[in-house]
Amino acid sequence: MNDDESNAELRDSHGDLLPPWRAFPELPRFSIGWRMGRPESHLTNWTDWYLRLGEDDRREYRRRYRAPWPLWTGFYLTLSRSNATTVFGFVTTAIVFLVLVSLRFALFPWVRGIKID
Repeated sequence: MNDDESNAELRDSHGDLLPPWRAFPELPRFSIGWRMGRPESHLTNWTDWYLRLGEDDRREYRRRYRAPWPLWTGFYLTLSRSNATTVFGFVTTAIVFLVLVSLRFALFPWVRGIKID
């Protein structure tokens, strides 16, 4: 899929490409599904398209498509052209991920005892 292809299901009413979490809502952020097939193509094309937008257009787009809490938190920051902002985005994402994993085991300690054959 190229950016200039008009694939209606992956575009919104403004003609903009849908963000990854809207285009493929069944895929979690860190799924291997983003590294193969149609989702991978969309993510690559969407990233290139998003980075070509002007700052005002990006701001408007981010307002329209807020990154869903918690797994997509920090996603827009990781696409910044600024190294400091990119690092902050990755750190934010890592912290959210670690907190969620910690909470899972803190709130559901019995999960550790389950054996899957």
